[in-house]
Amino acid sequence: MSCWNFAEAIYQLANSDWGDKPALIHADNSISYKELVQRAEGIADYLDTLELPAGSHVGHYLRNTNAYMESFVGAGLAGHSHVNVNFRYTDEELTDLCNGLDIRVLVYDSEFADIVAAIQPKLTETRAFIEVNGDAVFASGGKVNDFAVALSDLQARRPDNYQRRTSSDDLVLIATGGTTGLPKGTQWRHEDMFRKTQTATGNALKLILGIEEHPATMEEHVANVNKLPGGMPFLSLSPLMHGAALITALMMMGQGNSVVTLPGRRFDADATLDAIKRHGVGCMVLVGDAFAMPLTEALERRTDEKTIDSLLMLVSSGAAMSDASKNTFLKHKPDLFMMDTLGSSEAIGYGISTPEAGVFSPLPTTRVLDEDLKDVVPGSDTIGMIYSGGFSPIGYYKEPEKSAETFFEINGTRFVKTGDRCTVRDDGMIVLLGRDSTVINTGGEKVYTVEVETVLVQHPTITDALVVGLPHERFGKQVVAVVEGPALSDANLDVAGIQAHCREHLADYKVPKLIFAIDDLKRAPNGKPDYPFVTDYAETQAAAC
Repeated sequence: MSCWNFAEAIYQLANSDWGDKPALIHADNSISYKELVQRAEGIADYLDTLELPAGSHVGHYLRNTNAYMESFVGAGLAGHSHVNVNFRYTDEELTDLCNGLDIRVLVYDSEFADIVAAIQPKLTETRAFIEVNGDAVFASGGKVNDFAVALSDLQARRPDNYQRRTSSDDLVLIATGGTTGLPKGTQWRHEDMFRKTQTATGNALKLILGIEEHPATMEEHVANVNKLPGGMPFLSLSPLMHGAALITALMMMGQGNSVVTLPGRRFDADATLDAIKRHGVGCMVLVGDAFAMPLTEALERRTDEKTIDSLLMLVSSGAAMSDASKNTFLKHKPDLFMMDTLGSSEAIGYGISTPEAGVFSPLPTTRVLDEDLKDVVPGSDTIGMIYSGGFSPIGYYKEPEKSAETFFEINGTRFVKTGDRCTVRDDGMIVLLGRDSTVINTGGEKVYTVEVETVLVQHPTITDALVVGLPHERFGKQVVAVVEGPALSDANLDVAGIQAHCREHLADYKVPKLIFAIDDLKRAPNGKPDYPFVTDYAETQAAAC
């Protein structure tokens, strides 16, 4: 039986005629598939010495550098599972994630060394730490924490007794927020993700070679890749610690493409355009107008430089691009293919955007069902729930009840309940209405209102709070709080103090950007919040600012 595993695919590509082609490019530093695997094997060899249980969780607390994918492949070759770690988490959130998802090894940027040192005594399962020296390709010196090993030492390590252990059943864990903000570990088998993303049958493999059916073996797939004229550099503007960016990067590398990442802690539109032109980037993934607006502004300033001439495909995942942004991209590259994707860590993709805002074309495995789990009749105006079929995760890590609520069978077919509400038009197109939860999507980051509300009411002046999302030109939504307290009014509301209190417990993107006082939140007698009322109130207050 063939092994459908992303680390295995990269290993076999490295040991084929494809091995000298670029795999990872960070700034001006490029490493080939062969070099990537050599370095990853040093990581795998070290992990072997720890004698960890098979499938142990390796946390990736990293910004976008070559080290992210090196560590992923190294863990995969040793038979262990990747877990993404949001580098915007506070100490408390990071501790909860590591302990909740049983992270045995934590790979982290030296930038976060002080945080890791502070939480290290609180980590109940973490046995080893690997420190990455920032943007360096081969880190030239040392480490901050004495209890960690330096990635540079592992990259140069030549394996002694290491044996490759890859399996189709190995897992990729993608940490995603729950309704209380506590992370859930979405568990994908490598083979299921390989097939769901059509890694062996999509993009150039289909367009150039005409491949329609999944190959019988990994060896056949690698032979197919070697028939292609060359790879298409892929640039991820989204952090690889986000599920969509990681999954896309894995798909692209499984097809022999190079993954390009940018240095720096903040998004730089001009540096992005420079990288596209310098590396001949053919595909780019971003998160809505949070990235698209600065890029289009830079394009307009640099109109004669033809910076995006190599770009063939632009995908927005996690948030839609505005028509204005799309039109500007098309102005500079008329044949550019663009799409917004509808998906999640649990379902990956289940809809593709159309020229109409908020309207998506469902994939063949997508169904829209009513409360009785019957298909919504097109044109009926019935509000239904989107269910995604096909290959899917095996469930959430150690969360049987939440798994049962999300992953289940309908008439013998397994589906993922996405939480997205919609209607179905006469032409079969999906009109998205929104999430069936209280999530706020701000710049591609998920913010769950219950988590923020819990922190707000811990402030001494606040007795009750509700959080809503209001439109924001660049980030899609912004987090806004409406709070209640004895004699509390906008005149005496200490907005800065409340925000500072929130930052002690929450990542910055979860902190309310606007806070308004109200005499009565008008909850129902059973305590149920009236979110429409609060949203209207917040909109009125914001308009008056």
